[in-house]
Amino acid sequence: MPDGACEIEISNLELIAACWGPRIGDHVVSRIAARLREAGLAIELDAKSGRFRILGSMQNGRAPSQDRLADLSYRLTAESISIEAITGEPGAAVHAVMTWRNDEPPRYRGARDPGEGWFALYRNDMQLAAQSLRCADEGRMTVCWQAVCDYRDPSRTLYHEGLVRLDEPGAGLSPAAIFPALERTGTATTFDWAMVRHVMDELRAHPDAVLGVNISASSAHLNGWWRGILSELAERPDLAARLVVEITETEPITHIHDAIAFARALRAVGATLALDDFGAGFTSIRQLMDLVPALVKIDGLFLQRATRDGEPCQSLPHLIGLIRELGGTVIVEGVETQAMADLAFVSGAIWQQGYYHGYPEAVRSGSGHGEPMSRLVSGKS
Repeated sequence: MPDGACEIEISNLELIAACWGPRIGDHVVSRIAARLREAGLAIELDAKSGRFRILGSMQNGRAPSQDRLADLSYRLTAESISIEAITGEPGAAVHAVMTWRNDEPPRYRGARDPGEGWFALYRNDMQLAAQSLRCADEGRMTVCWQAVCDYRDPSRTLYHEGLVRLDEPGAGLSPAAIFPALERTGTATTFDWAMVRHVMDELRAHPDAVLGVNISASSAHLNGWWRGILSELAERPDLAARLVVEITETEPITHIHDAIAFARALRAVGATLALDDFGAGFTSIRQLMDLVPALVKIDGLFLQRATRDGEPCQSLPHLIGLIRELGGTVIVEGVETQAMADLAFVSGAIWQQGYYHGYPEAVRSGSGHGEPMSRLVSGKS
């Protein structure tokens, strides 16, 4: 949230009305207005545009503090708004994607031509997003931990990456379905907010753990909820030293300067930045050089291709060599067999992750044996 912002709006109101009808749009506006008033805020409402001017506190009329407002858009976005009574569809719900006036609203990915079924896709995506966020809110989100291991000694781990599992029987909430839907509906940053809070709780509860959390590229900025997280990390260097933030490649980084500032802020408090799924998404070599991540995770597709090719494949060792030349520690993902582990190692990757080294577990099996992340990624390990 930019300093001085005083207007918040429902950025997907037009889409909600187009997909479910104007009655649903009016219902969503009324619900957000009620929530703002329940939060003790005096508001001025433009119902047609779904825009709310924050006039001040109901108690004293003063402007709310920036700290109080920082998480507001995410808290409102995270709240599922039931439309079951209006539509007659069991469990039907939507989320109002809230943005501050001076923030760039989410880009709803996909074709906007209803003839191509875009509205049907958006309705389906919104139901997946609603089910996912409801699971998180109701404590039905499990984070399983998968180790990043040293090929030479698999009992030695760099950290454990948190992988989400959601308990919603019959909903088909697999990660492959969830995260594209979250990104297309503009709710990925809100889900990231819930995940980062969960991992911070784990770090507080387990002082020996070194844990990684994935965030969308749309969350790689210093607005909103990251302010509070970074403040705590600055005060708790013991937590920061055990946190790895992985930026995924499934969505492009649209504002590289904001992402660079975010990366610098993470390093300043002592946390570790990683780029996930490198080579299979949107991040370029130029962005790799700009962000200067400590860890770069090469997508398992490169290893799969290398093991399938009849002749020696040079793309994997070349990519590993380039990343190492740029100063990053390489992790190869998707290691499923002994042969794949051996090939990744001879290609230059000591650190590996995949089913060969261990399946994701609900209970962590270790945490880097207490070695500082700065030492493990420095090449001195």
